[in-house]
Formats: sequence, C-alpha cells, structure tokens
Amino acid sequence: MNAPVLSGRVLALLALVLLAVPLFLSRFGVYIATELLIWGLFAVSLDLLLGYTGLPSFGHAVFFGVPAYAFSIVLLRQDSFALAIAAALLAVVLLAVLVGYFALRTGGTGYIIVTLLASFAFFTFVLAATGLTGGEDGLLLPRNRSFAALPPKLGYAIVAAVAVACYLGARALVRSNFGLLLLAIKSNERRVEALGYDVNAVKLLVTLASALIAGIAGVLYALLVRTLSADLVGPALSTEVVIWVLLGGLQTLFGPVLGAALFMSLKQILSTSTWYPLLLGLSFVAMVLWAPRGVVSLFRFRRRAPAVQPSSPSGSLQ
Repeated sequence: MNAPVLSGRVLALLALVLLAVPLFLSRFGVYIATELLIWGLFAVSLDLLLGYTGLPSFGHAVFFGVPAYAFSIVLLRQDSFALAIAAALLAVVLLAVLVGYFALRTGGTGYIIVTLLASFAFFTFVLAATGLTGGEDGLLLPRNRSFAALPPKLGYAIVAAVAVACYLGARALVRSNFGLLLLAIKSNERRVEALGYDVNAVKLLVTLASALIAGIAGVLYALLVRTLSADLVGPALSTEVVIWVLLGGLQTLFGPVLGAALFMSLKQILSTSTWYPLLLGLSFVAMVLWAPRGVVSLFRFRRRAPAVQPSSPSGSLQ
C-alpha cells in the first residue's frame, strides 16, 4: 500500500474529534462540517475503485447523483422514506451493474470513456426530463422531509454515524482477503487470472460496493442540501472527486477524506476572487509538488527498520 491503514488508536482519536466538532462551531459551521463529511464519504467510495483496484472511473458522479434523484423523486411523489430509500438502493445497484458491465468489457482507456460517457448521458437526461427531474430548475425537498427539520447537531450526528459506519466497512473490506485480491489485480491482472480468479466478477463486486457508498452519500446530500441539480451527475463533479482522491492520497481511504475537505475549503475561500480558477489551479500544483503522494503522506511517520541479525559462521542468518 502507499500508506498504512489508520490504526485503531488513530481512529478512536478521530471519532472523538468528530464528536467534539459541533460543540465549537456555529449553526452554519455545523452545516459545513456535515457537508464535508458527505463529500469525504463520496471520495472514499472512489478510492475503492481508483486506489485499490486501479479502475479510473471518470463518471463516478452518477453513483452519487442518480440515487439522490431517485430518493427525492419517490419521496416527493409517495411521501414515504422507506420507498424512497428502496428506490435509491435499487437505482444504484442497477446503475453499478449496467455501467460496470460495459466499462469492464472495454477495459483500459475504454473504462475511462464509458464511465465519462455515462456521466454525460445522465447529465443530459436530467436536464431533458423536466417533468421528472425538474430540468435546469432541479428538485427541492420540503423542509419537513429533510435534515432542516432537525436540530443541526442531530443532523450532523446522523451523517457522522453513517459516514463512520461506511468508512469502517470500507476499511474492513480492503483489509480482508478480498482487499488483497483487489491489490493483486491492480498490480498484475494477468497473473491473478492465471491463478483461476474471475477478475471481471471481482471488479464488478468492488464497483457495486463503491457505488453503494457513493449512493448513501448522495442520499445524505439530498437530505442536507434539499436542492438537487444536474451537476450532481455531471462530468464536472466526476472530475473533481478524482482530484480529491489524488490530492489526499491514493489507496489510503482517509487521504481522500482530507483531499475532499481541502479542495472544498479552498474552493469556498478562493471563489470570492475573480482569479478563482487560476488561484485554485496554482494551489493544487503547489500541493502536488510538495506532497506528490497525497496530503496524507505528510502525516506518516517513518518506521524504524528492523535490526539485521549478525551472520553465523556458516553465512546464514540467525
């Protein structure tokens, strides 16, 4: 791996930080922290594909935006959270199987093209299907059917609990034998095939896991922000999340969370300037030069190399 998976002590410390965050922030600050948690969860979902499996998805926003739209449409028309959640889950599973199947059949550069085309296709569909998605006007969830009806700290707690649960699930996945298989596929796919594994089936399974996490993040986003637009499935967001993962650190899970928080924070700070795109671009160039393996690499401690035992008279090591 590029970086060690966070230890239990570090995770416990981060959990305490998450619990303490709403105690020191204003109402708006809690809202921003909640949104950053959702973006971080979305970034973790892509790291499973890009970081651990080597699948360069440039249409990952469809796994975020389509379930959010499915959830919101059913909630607005049927007024049932159970049906809305079921619709979101069904949408993301079908989408993951469909996009994953065609993307994996092409492979290589074709994977990038298929996923990117999927993002363009759904972006166009959302704009065209005005009767269903609201088109350019988007959708607006009613206040009493969103986190706006709850105290901000309670909404934050719900999102934090779901985000931590999904993160721990992803962490368990990459540390399991299945995770080792993903790394082996990324390293040498042909060798894994020679060992008798169905590589495409494994890739489809990790695509499904990644899509489910992204879909959960999309539903949480709909409940928090309430306003949905075509940008949630478009190529712009698909490209941004790739930047988050690369910026934070591939194959680390926690790195993409930092990358998402850093990117969105800089975007918010620099957006007031007319030179915003240039300043943002220069900032990321500087970060890449400073930390080419991601921001998370700056927090790594070098482990002391094990001492080499002296050689025996026969030349073998003790």
